[in-house]
Amino acid sequence: MRGKTPPTDPLTARERRRLLIGTVVVAVVLAAGVVAWVLLDRSPDYSRSENGCVTVQSAGPMGGQQQRACGDQARVWCRSEYAEQDAAAARVQQQCRLAGILPSQ
Repeated sequence: MRGKTPPTDPLTARERRRLLIGTVVVAVVLAAGVVAWVLLDRSPDYSRSENGCVTVQSAGPMGGQQQRACGDQARVWCRSEYAEQDAAAARVQQQCRLAGILPSQ
């Protein structure tokens, strides 16, 4: 019946050292993965206006709402908002400038 039950003897110094080395290796690999993910993450941030995309947060009937347009749609939207003078248009104009879409475009 030898070998049927888990060993109950304490770990030897060699086994403890191997366990420690294995734990450190796993921790280092995980930390390197997290650092690489943070540094190389290039997914777009849809909450900001940038790179030709305009994002505006505004109040809506069900709470806050987000309006977003990119490319030609953003340029058309900005052009129409640059012609307006109200507070909502001013917010959109500010985001248009952040996206790199100026009144002359």
